[in-house]
Amino acid sequence: MKKLRRSNLSGDAYEFVRDLLLKGDRYNPGDKISVEELSRELGVSRTPLWGAINRLEAEGIVEIVPRQGVYLIDFNPRKAMEIYFAREALEGMAARLAASKITERHLAWLTANIADQKACLEKNDIEGYSAAAMAFHAQIVKIANNKTLERLFASIHAQIRAMRVQMKYFPTHLPQSCEDHNRLLEALRRGDPDLAEQEARQHIQMLRAEIAKGQGSADAKKAERRVSAASA
Repeated sequence: MKKLRRSNLSGDAYEFVRDLLLKGDRYNPGDKISVEELSRELGVSRTPLWGAINRLEAEGIVEIVPRQGVYLIDFNPRKAMEIYFAREALEGMAARLAASKITERHLAWLTANIADQKACLEKNDIEGYSAAAMAFHAQIVKIANNKTLERLFASIHAQIRAMRVQMKYFPTHLPQSCEDHNRLLEALRRGDPDLAEQEARQHIQMLRAEIAKGQGSADAKKAERRVSAASA
């Protein structure tokens, strides 16, 4: 394992551990994370690692259990539903704020992003589409120019990434999702806060409906828990 640089250990440790957990290559949902082991492998003290762990707990990626240790969060459909209810409220407000602040430069960026989404769909590039779609949402939150919303969005985004990795889920309604994005863009282009919020909320409601559908399917088949945490 590559050693961390000494210039910014706290920030480097956070970025490294966050990426390690969200990739899903090393830890499974609910696994215990050995801070001591990571400290040895990275060649740093436990102090910057605990700083990273505390930040990740605040984001909802890990859970610190007193006298037991640190665990990668184990997502389930119920928790996913909670996250998507929060996401609906957050992104609905972000779209409302963005509608009155958006510029032609912002609109050009969002238009190009939707073109990228469509190109990914044509190539059946699910991962590429998901990345472009989340960038679309992140840009709208950025346009809203509210630091608190940005911070909360980053936390929700991280949890969604973790869910997608953990549950090995591939979204099933990508064309509809892309069309939702296009309608949201048109509402923003019109500078209509009410319509923009409505379109944003309806889009997240559609994603949440997939979560409920996935939960019902898992119950019926008694299969491994699945969650439709599409980042679209």
